[in-house]
Amino acid sequence: MRNVFLVALALAPLALVAALPARAADIESTCYTDCESQTTSNPEYKACLSRRADAADAALNEAYGTLKSAIRRHADVMGQKPVIQLEGLTAAQKKWIAYRDENCTFEDELAFGGTSIGGNYAACLCALSLERVADFARIQRQLLSE
Repeated sequence: MRNVFLVALALAPLALVAALPARAADIESTCYTDCESQTTSNPEYKACLSRRADAADAALNEAYGTLKSAIRRHADVMGQKPVIQLEGLTAAQKKWIAYRDENCTFEDELAFGGTSIGGNYAACLCALSLERVADFARIQRQLLSE
């Protein structure tokens, strides 16, 4: 009975992830196309992209916390302490954030000082963050299948 409860508890956070874009086309729409169709000026477009980036970053933070909890629950079921796994996740996430931020800065600089400066950064941040959320969902599914 305990295992059934733990599996149900582990599945609950996946509802959050299920509501997020899972495919590249959905991420493209969420982070770029929707803002293009909903705005009429460059400042409005950049503001929309910024809101999308903030929402994606919040989803990433929530997914990170959910994955940490899932790792702890899985370790508990296995009768182990997840010290190495949690340290590994934290180290990987710090490196991934550095990569994301540097990559998005590079993409923003491709505007060569044009009007899309800032907007490119926000759109990139949104897209990469949502991709990472999908990665975390995949890892959680792997934990549940073991």
